Amino acid sequence: MKSKFNQSNIKVAIASAVIVGSVSLSTAGYAATLTVNAIIGESCAIDASSTMNFSNYNAATTHNALTGVDLTSTATVGSLCNTGTTAMFNLDGGVRPGGTSLAPTRSLATSTSSDGTMNYQLYKASGEAAVIFGAGGTGGVTDQGGLSLIADGTSNDVTIYGVLLKGQTNPQGTYTDTVNITITY
Repeated sequence: MKSKFNQSNIKVAIASAVIVGSVSLSTAGYAATLTVNAIIGESCAIDASSTMNFSNYNAATTHNALTGVDLTSTATVGSLCNTGTTAMFNLDGGVRPGGTSLAPTRSLATSTSSDGTMNYQLYKASGEAAVIFGAGGTGGVTDQGGLSLIADGTSNDVTIYGVLLKGQTNPQGTYTDTVNITITY
């Protein structure tokens, strides 16, 4: 039997084979990459939920000017800075500041101005040679001003040592002050 080939049918068959072959054999496509960045800046947080209490001040006996002693107290303030942050823990002079930012003088008062004020101080460490806790400075424990923090991503508890000076004969009452705590970085 003799087959009759039509030239146009052969062309269509060849074109179809090329198209089907190129679609099924093609590995062409597009490739790209996605870059993911996280930019972490310096940051710190403060937990100042504690209160420093000077309880049972007695100017006539225990805390008299001649033979008495200063009344001491402490408060602990938590701070957390992410790793690598260069941070300074600072205290201001309170509501009635005096002195300088490096070595502020502080006082407690009642809501009645005629009661006067009671002088107290905050320190970086306990003892007679302790350095006043203020703001700024070099940040060393033995330097006036603020305190440098170790920023390693873990909590830093900073103990603040307070001294209410002996020999203050103010009227009975509750004397308060508010000291602002800042972390600069």
